[in-house]
Amino acid sequence: MTTSDMDSSATPMDAAVREDDVAFRVIDFLFVHRLSTTPVHYAVVHAYFDGKHQEICAAVDGQLAAGKPLDAFFVGELYEEYLAAEAIRRFRGVGSDVERLLDGLMDSLRTADQGSLEYQASLQENIGKVGQSSDALHLKQVAQSLLESALKASETNDVLKKNLETADQEARQLRSELEKHRRETMTDPLTGLLNRRGMEVEMSRVLGEDVEGQAAMLVLDIDHFKRINDTYGHAVGDVVIRKVAQTVKRLIPTGAVPVRYGGEEFAVLLPRSSADEAKGIAESIRETIEKLRLIRRHDKMAISQFTISIGIAKRSLRDDMETLFQRADKALYEAKSGGRNRVMLAA
Repeated sequence: MTTSDMDSSATPMDAAVREDDVAFRVIDFLFVHRLSTTPVHYAVVHAYFDGKHQEICAAVDGQLAAGKPLDAFFVGELYEEYLAAEAIRRFRGVGSDVERLLDGLMDSLRTADQGSLEYQASLQENIGKVGQSSDALHLKQVAQSLLESALKASETNDVLKKNLETADQEARQLRSELEKHRRETMTDPLTGLLNRRGMEVEMSRVLGEDVEGQAAMLVLDIDHFKRINDTYGHAVGDVVIRKVAQTVKRLIPTGAVPVRYGGEEFAVLLPRSSADEAKGIAESIRETIEKLRLIRRHDKMAISQFTISIGIAKRSLRDDMETLFQRADKALYEAKSGGRNRVMLAA
């Protein structure tokens, strides 16, 4: 039986069974390759098994054929390259709903405006008749005509009010959907920090407001992170990444922009920060991470101490986001090559 034959005769129950089968295969695959069941990992492996994303299938098969590990960084890269774009298309697709909502509002307003004009014309016509008549019966007819026009205008306004209430509800829902999609496309699901896309948007915005060159950039990297994954597995590696992210977020000032831009790599933009202030924040983060002690939950095993290295660059007015990041990243490299678990300030 061909795939097309099977699909044409499949029932909804068959589809549900197939989806359950894919879900079980995804979980098994994640377990075998020591990947945690984060939404990003699940989405990529699900795309691999459902066969609808040939690029992902080819990339995973190629990685396996080469004997290379399917680690969190590799899977995250696949998500960013092939699946995150779908979330952006969904985000942009909401524009048609906005268009429909605005068209409906304009139609309602045009209807109300037409009703208002008709009422105004009737009012002027009947007021003119009042001035020309001394007959009580005629005056009664004029009053009746005015009453009918007023009722018609009132009905039009009632319809407009209901339409506006409905439009307001739809607008609230659209705003909620837009915010949801915005968060999905700009947020790293493992840590809740901004991802690289969010980094570009938010850091560019903050630097655009930094007209005096008062910002500073931290670039952070977990030391020997591959050793952590190899020793304890990717699930523990994910816990380490989350703990680092939580520590960074807790110790940076309000208004700072924290980002996870790679596997074990982070960046923080500090607005209105001197070099000394940035170095103090960096040292506080480094010392706190050094003192963390983690226990693996299922077997109570203590995880070996881990550390981070940090590079710092103070912004000059010549720096855009890319050059500021490059300078901080160069300082990070110097911290790594100088022995790790240290903070270096770019010249």
